[in-house]
Amino acid sequence: MVGAVLGAGLALGSGVGGAAPAAEAGTAGPEGTGTTATTASRATAAAPARVPVGSRELFVGDFETGDFSQWGQCQAKNLNKRCRTIGAGNDQMRIVPAPDARQGQYAARFNIRPGDVPPFGGGERSEVQSNAAGALVHEGDERWYEWSMKFPEDFENPRGVWFIVLQWHSSSGSPPLAINVERNGDIMIGGDGLKGEPRRSLGKVRRGEWVDYVLHVKFSQDRDTGFIEGWENGVQTVPRYNRAAMKDDENYLKQGVYRDNGPATWVMQDGLRVTAP
Repeated sequence: MVGAVLGAGLALGSGVGGAAPAAEAGTAGPEGTGTTATTASRATAAAPARVPVGSRELFVGDFETGDFSQWGQCQAKNLNKRCRTIGAGNDQMRIVPAPDARQGQYAARFNIRPGDVPPFGGGERSEVQSNAAGALVHEGDERWYEWSMKFPEDFENPRGVWFIVLQWHSSSGSPPLAINVERNGDIMIGGDGLKGEPRRSLGKVRRGEWVDYVLHVKFSQDRDTGFIEGWENGVQTVPRYNRAAMKDDENYLKQGVYRDNGPATWVMQDGLRVTAP
């Protein structure tokens, strides 16, 4: 069964998603299990349109705990540790209170600067990760993802090869599914872990304003079985199309900023919610 909510981020005020499974409910445990927030804590202005999402709430990573404890692992320069240990964050990632939040009382600001590479290497990164049951997906799973993002007014389009703000990561290599910011400013459904899969734009970067997104995905290694569709501010900008979104048995979820290089900047994220039929 599919419920109906008021767009990404704003949608969270509807309270359509049912109670989270017992393993997911409450303040995050060691692996960052998310929370089931109340309708009151998510309330905000009315959204421009209704977007259908799942009726079962599986994971919430909307920072309404006032810290990063909904998530499992926090990764940034000189940082790779359990999110519950960093409280409201630091100069690399921090909780931002209302009125700067998109929904509820809190959002997260992910700061990134040249050289911000975590202890394990790779690109420049300020990200949160969850391996909780509600954030993991397997072959055949169908999910809806709601979240909101805000870029600074002086945000420069990426200069490098990749700039990822949301990713569904496999056990190794590049993510098979990711939301990328492209050099032309497109918010793109991509994922370099799978070659040859079609890419679609959810819309352009809208500097200095909150933008709400919904992504509906059926996860599969088979491009004829899997599909994706997406909405920006309640308007469907990506009609349903077929593509694979997995390259092995499981994807875990990451949010924040991950890029190869670029100038100092930030991205704010809020309202992430995962639902299923």
